[in-house]
Amino acid sequence: MVQTALREGWYPSHHLPLGMRLTVQDRLENLAPDITDSFAAVELRELRYLAQETLPQDSTELFHALIAKPQEELVWLLAICVAASVDVVTPRDTAHPPGAELAQAVGLDMAAWWQPTAEEYFRHVPKTAILRAVGEFAPEHVNRLAKLKKSDIASEAERLVVGTGWMPAIFRPGPEAAPEETQAQDAPADAEAVADEPVRALAARSVPKVSALVEAGALR
Repeated sequence: MVQTALREGWYPSHHLPLGMRLTVQDRLENLAPDITDSFAAVELRELRYLAQETLPQDSTELFHALIAKPQEELVWLLAICVAASVDVVTPRDTAHPPGAELAQAVGLDMAAWWQPTAEEYFRHVPKTAILRAVGEFAPEHVNRLAKLKKSDIASEAERLVVGTGWMPAIFRPGPEAAPEETQAQDAPADAEAVADEPVRALAARSVPKVSALVEAGALR
């Protein structure tokens, strides 16, 4: 399974003994052109670089190299590959947002990866949704903002939400999170620190981080 997953984008030749197929999803880059500059995307590229450092350049040697690796390292490699195949993009609200189970399973905390801004969230939802959000993280400002134009409300909401940890309902952990009008992106990471960690240590933290890339831009 790992050697098949690595074939997409890593080993273009077909000198591999198994026939499973993994499809890389690229819709997110079309919907959110700036995804490649996000912190999550940067960290994913760093993880791919670290992974490639442990793999042979010749695809004919890949299978035997993987057989020799411990299971935890294979799981790490598989998580990096599979992250590119997950597609949870949705154009509208839904009671069961795609990817919710995956995010919950890996313990994804979107507040650690993405911050709602006017450009990336507030300008893309109705005025009533912005005011409802402000009512959650800065209720004392709702009446004042209600008198402004939507673009001004969005800018003010971006300023007021900083440091509150507020997330749209669709990005909140737990099964009770309700859907909300959304369009999202980005994620902070410590790429330099990650580069200094040994491959084995990274295995334990790879799944939530690579999944964050998909979830962070899910509704962009």
